[in-house]
Amino acid sequence: MFSRRSFRRFLITFAVAAGLLATGGPSAGAAPPSAGPPNPPGHERPDPFPSENWPLGPPVRPFGPADEVIKDLGSPVSSLTIMEGAVGRTPDGRDVVYAVPAGENARLNVVDLHSRQLLNTVALPGAAGAWAIVVVPNGDVYLGTYSNAHLYRYSPGTGTLTDLGQPIPGQSVIYGLTADPDGNVYAGTYPNAHAFKYDTSNGQVTDYGSLDPVQQYARSTVYDPDHRKLFVGVSTPNARLLRIDVDTKMVEDITPPGTTAKDFIDLDYAGGKVFANASSRLVVVDAVTGEQIKYTDATTGQQVMDYPIAARGVSAAGPGGVYFTNNTLALIHYDLATNTVGPVSPPRTLSRGASIGYGWVTENGVPVLYGLAGNYSGGTFRYNPQDGTLAQWSSPFQYVPSPLMHALADPSTGKVFVNVYLNGTTAIYDPATGKSTTTTRQGQVEGWAWDGTGKMYVGIYPYGRLSLWDPKAPESPTNPKELFSLVDSDHQNRPVAVVPAGNRVYVGTTPSYGEYGGALTVYDVPTGSHTVYRNLVTDQTIASVLPTGNTVWAGSSIEGGQGTDPKATEAHLINVDPSTGQVLTDVVPVPGAASINELTTGPDGNIWGLADGIVFVADPATGDVLRLLPVFSGATGAQDGALSWRDGYLYGVAGGRLFVVDSLSGQTTVLRSRGLNRLTQTPDGTYYMLLRPDGYVNPTNLASYTVPVDPCPQSDVRTTVWTGNIDSHVSNRFLSYGCTLTDVLPDAKADWPSHGAYVVAVDRKLRQLESAGSVERWEGVLIRVAAARSNVGR
Repeated sequence: MFSRRSFRRFLITFAVAAGLLATGGPSAGAAPPSAGPPNPPGHERPDPFPSENWPLGPPVRPFGPADEVIKDLGSPVSSLTIMEGAVGRTPDGRDVVYAVPAGENARLNVVDLHSRQLLNTVALPGAAGAWAIVVVPNGDVYLGTYSNAHLYRYSPGTGTLTDLGQPIPGQSVIYGLTADPDGNVYAGTYPNAHAFKYDTSNGQVTDYGSLDPVQQYARSTVYDPDHRKLFVGVSTPNARLLRIDVDTKMVEDITPPGTTAKDFIDLDYAGGKVFANASSRLVVVDAVTGEQIKYTDATTGQQVMDYPIAARGVSAAGPGGVYFTNNTLALIHYDLATNTVGPVSPPRTLSRGASIGYGWVTENGVPVLYGLAGNYSGGTFRYNPQDGTLAQWSSPFQYVPSPLMHALADPSTGKVFVNVYLNGTTAIYDPATGKSTTTTRQGQVEGWAWDGTGKMYVGIYPYGRLSLWDPKAPESPTNPKELFSLVDSDHQNRPVAVVPAGNRVYVGTTPSYGEYGGALTVYDVPTGSHTVYRNLVTDQTIASVLPTGNTVWAGSSIEGGQGTDPKATEAHLINVDPSTGQVLTDVVPVPGAASINELTTGPDGNIWGLADGIVFVADPATGDVLRLLPVFSGATGAQDGALSWRDGYLYGVAGGRLFVVDSLSGQTTVLRSRGLNRLTQTPDGTYYMLLRPDGYVNPTNLASYTVPVDPCPQSDVRTTVWTGNIDSHVSNRFLSYGCTLTDVLPDAKADWPSHGAYVVAVDRKLRQLESAGSVERWEGVLIRVAAARSNVGR
């Protein structure tokens, strides 16, 4: 048996004897090494190695310092997203509406209802928005925010804001503020479903505890001043209505029997009744008995147990009862005296969206209802029950840089589409001008992809929707066109992976709030039909999809729907027959990884995937793992991960990091270690990402990364060095950025004048590489032998 060193010596001896080294050159008739060009005229390759003195080992890539890698392009979109509003009166007699447009370091806005002027904006340090706002009897305003779950107090008399801190440690959202006659405030929280009281006289917090061992949302509260009770709506996956004695802290479950709703998202109190928005149906409960109340639908005359509601609850009681909007945005009132519900007379419709905040203002002795309508335009309305008049306008709330959800480059124009978190606005960034223009609002995009004809498939939250959109055509009732919605039929909510392939579109989804078991949906383009395969990986989301031939590979995430804790412990890679939903292969490529966020086919024909912070390579025939390439440690979620190939390098974003993988050596390099999400490439090779600036909570900016200049485009990235039709069995690798060992050897595809000329050129280049230490001599021997055996130039 030969040792490795003896084998190398044998090869060298063999090569010398065969006339393949510089001692004698190749066969007679060939030009000597010093004569003859490396490549025939017209086939010269650029030499990326102008110096004869290269360092040993892999050269340093020209990536630059981490903070200089990306270019911050600023915020491409400003928008207006308001979750809740409240009407109040300032000490100087102004009737105002309060609201908090969502955005980084959100600000409370104060708008005069009569002059319709923005009077004041006050920063809420650390808050991204507010789901909860209430005006207490002395006129002060309390706000409950996210994602810091702080309570703030605004005093209109002085214009000052006080940060009261986090009432319940460890929470991220405060929901459903309500007040008692003494000015104390109450609210619920996420993610541990606490309810609490804040005593405004001394700052003391009373924690009523975590109200459900499984469900995470205490989504709404309302105080009953007649009986000193606090009602709390607990949500997803099953709506629960709880009643708390604020003195004894005793908790009662008074959920109406037979309740099928998933949530009580809004509670209000009037006339001894608790009004609840139970999954978009108005439910009324007797505050004393806890029994659900039947009431009369004025349109049909029938007794009903619920009624359509599309509103942030109902108004306080006024002339004619309480008011809200239904699912057609008609203004509806519930008459407390007769327990009758129906449209106001004459009928009125809010044109700007559902009602999301209310307050009664007395004008010339007449109570008039004011409120906000719609989340995205500052819509405001005034309704006078006495004469039936309705006025609507946009209040001048302050637009703010938008938190971003997704980015996708147009492969034909190089423009970058960005989508706004929650708000759903879509804008187009033009790299040539640095300007953005808003376009069709899609809804919150979880995943999107081009179809190859200039149209886009868009996966939208909520409701698990897939739409087809032609950005070049005018917006219309059929553009975008909704293709299907999965929330009601299959309990799916977020289409996180959208992959068109041939006549099909494959969609991977997370389950609905409180649910387990995501799905792979196969949409058939010619017929418009779709098939849903749920729980292909038990209790897990389908987070990534890769069609290959007649089957589909999919990567899972251990996540369930929002509001759940994972049951599973590690993500799976599965191969699925899309015609039957049969799982053909099921493997765990990275033990313990929480999510397989992206799958792609590499230049080697294998599957390359991203499991948390590890890139893995798998055999597409068997799913067997061939390589594991760690980038960073730590778990990621189903929406966190993107991969993109560029000339033999795999670029990726996950865990806030931008990284690159040398596909030949497996070397990984983190280019930037923080603040990034998503990844999309324009035709000129520039990458674009979403950027969370340092100190921010959300990604509000667009960022670009320009890859280093590649001296050897269309690199040969086969794993070994080939000389024409012969494999040398020498490992191919990048010798400098963009240029592999095969790239820098003479081009075997060129029109060589003779076989000998090719062999001489190979020998001369190898002597340079060996002298520089880039190729070991035994490797050079193998390549020379392969060149001599090849059919190049014959």
